[in-house]
Amino acid sequence: MQEGDVQEQRSLEVPQKISAIVIANPTAGSYTQNAMQIEETIIRLREHGWDVALKLTEAQGDAGRLAREAVEQQLDVVVAVGGDGTINEVIQELAGSETALGVLPGGTVNVWARETGIPLDIVQAREVLMHGQMRRVDLGKVNDRYFLLMATIGFDAEVTHAVERKPIKRFGVLGYILMGTWLGLGYPNFQAFLQQGGRAKRVRTLQIIFGNTQLYAGAIKFTWQARCDDGLLDVCVVRSQNIFGRIFVFADFLFGRKKRQQWVRYESSREIKVHTSVPVAIQVDGDPTGYTALRGFPPTIFSVAPGALKVIVPNDIPEPLFTRE
Repeated sequence: MQEGDVQEQRSLEVPQKISAIVIANPTAGSYTQNAMQIEETIIRLREHGWDVALKLTEAQGDAGRLAREAVEQQLDVVVAVGGDGTINEVIQELAGSETALGVLPGGTVNVWARETGIPLDIVQAREVLMHGQMRRVDLGKVNDRYFLLMATIGFDAEVTHAVERKPIKRFGVLGYILMGTWLGLGYPNFQAFLQQGGRAKRVRTLQIIFGNTQLYAGAIKFTWQARCDDGLLDVCVVRSQNIFGRIFVFADFLFGRKKRQQWVRYESSREIKVHTSVPVAIQVDGDPTGYTALRGFPPTIFSVAPGALKVIVPNDIPEPLFTRE
């Protein structure tokens, strides 16, 4: 290991005295159902040497504002209580800073927690905060918005947009399944134009997944070779399919079969510029995020920000997720 690598590893050692805030939404189920455990967690962290305060949001955008203030105050850690949407709001402000992300899972699927082995139980998850390790990970970007997990365009993004606009959202995962089943029968394939460096190609596809990590929707791995610290995005282009073909694609990916490769075009890249023949829905870390650009307009740019975020993860993390020990 070179001297620079040693310095980088030392910079990620957990400080002896940690300054932190815990951000929670008092109206969300992640807080109302676990308020006592969260209060106990604050006490335990303080007993462990943390200088930590609980910050409750009052309006939309407060989580980002509180995270931004934490960075300005040079706090060591921001702990997000909630799911992947809450985490995504927080990382917009933590990106590029020395303030690390900690997580107490409380969302619908909790993909980041499942991906890194953070327990879904808050009592166990706080043990990771106190005894885990700090690592640097990459962040993906869609134009200027960061993502920790993945961004997609196409079918699943359209489902996300549709659920967001309807009361079915209150049913959680079931709502996404119902909407996905309904839209999956008639959602049209679309034409996309992808540019990487000096190379350009045209594809006809059902959806495209840009993965910084591997797990999708908590159960499927479209970008199964992704590493969250390799400075690359893994790109999985699902080739256009009829209704019956879509069933086979879903089954092969759900069960992780090797023959899933026949349905996709898979590669990795630092940056891909995208145009589509019609506006196509985009989702980022499970949240709807606008539509793709048409030809003749500035492209939608998917890129990676290497090592942009510090995170607290368990000491025993899934081996394929990181390239470095």
